[in-house]
Amino acid sequence: MLRRIALLSITALLTLFTPGAQQQPSPEPPKQQAPAASQPTTFAQSLRKIAGFLSVKYQKDGADMQISGTCFFVRYDDKRLGENQAFSYLVTNRHMAQAGAEKGESYAILQTIVRLNLHNPVAGKESEEVNIPLEGKHWIFPADESVDLAVLPVYLDQNRYDYLNLPSTILATKDQISTNNVDVGDNVVFAGYFVQFPGQKKIQPVVRQGVLSMMPDELMETTLRKPGHLYLADVHTFHGNSGSPMFVNIGGYRNGSLTAGYSYLLLGVVSGYYLEDADFKLTVATTLEGTLHGNSGISIVVPAYELRTLLESPQLQSMRDDIVKNLENAKAKKDH
Repeated sequence: MLRRIALLSITALLTLFTPGAQQQPSPEPPKQQAPAASQPTTFAQSLRKIAGFLSVKYQKDGADMQISGTCFFVRYDDKRLGENQAFSYLVTNRHMAQAGAEKGESYAILQTIVRLNLHNPVAGKESEEVNIPLEGKHWIFPADESVDLAVLPVYLDQNRYDYLNLPSTILATKDQISTNNVDVGDNVVFAGYFVQFPGQKKIQPVVRQGVLSMMPDELMETTLRKPGHLYLADVHTFHGNSGSPMFVNIGGYRNGSLTAGYSYLLLGVVSGYYLEDADFKLTVATTLEGTLHGNSGISIVVPAYELRTLLESPQLQSMRDDIVKNLENAKAKKDH
């Protein structure tokens, strides 16, 4: 029978995406909530506020090179930090964070830059490039070398920058996939960098949609050229879309009842697509490759449960434990 959305309707989703106190843990008081004027009023606006533009400058054979793609932020709630406090992570593909990873190579990274829109224009510009210093920080990669993901512990002030931090609870786990009967044919949508028109004054993420076309339970070749788990989507991706967050609509007819409207989970992260040559042979490629070949329209998506596995890895948990311990020690010294 027809029923209203209870979990992630458009209204609930917008509430879930509302910026709040999500700073990287520090002894300082929580940040103030972002200006109300910047609050998204539609899912499309929310989607565009999730995507950031990522540029990585590196050196190859003595020459300075640059790749551009997409990134987004995920907040990982931790009650030890206090009410509504969380760790913040920048998310993208490994082949973006570690230039050359898709070829089994690793080049010297010169600079990592994130471009985000501003709440308040500065000198007529509505966006700003932020250099992410890697001194004392480093990208964290999955233990499984087939998984084309990378996260970096970093928080950028949401009172200055107009972006949304995704709660980790929206990542589609295997249980959520099963419970919501997510299957081929379901609608998917993503937002990412549009290399032909990134925007001069502010970033202009492109939004595209399609359908989930395959959810193989067998290993397939990933964009890191190793057998691993992935989803395939019939949605056109291209240069610049690497690292884009892709959502699946879990509304509609599910488990014998009809859900009105739309409801979304983060299905995964775009990592590439299949190239089609003149002989109709399909080849796995990242969105940084294959400009001289045809695009089959089948995109490669790293499952969101792989991202959750990375966020809950012993390495990241140990880093969170250390930060919490340092905060507790700092508080104890202050109290005495």
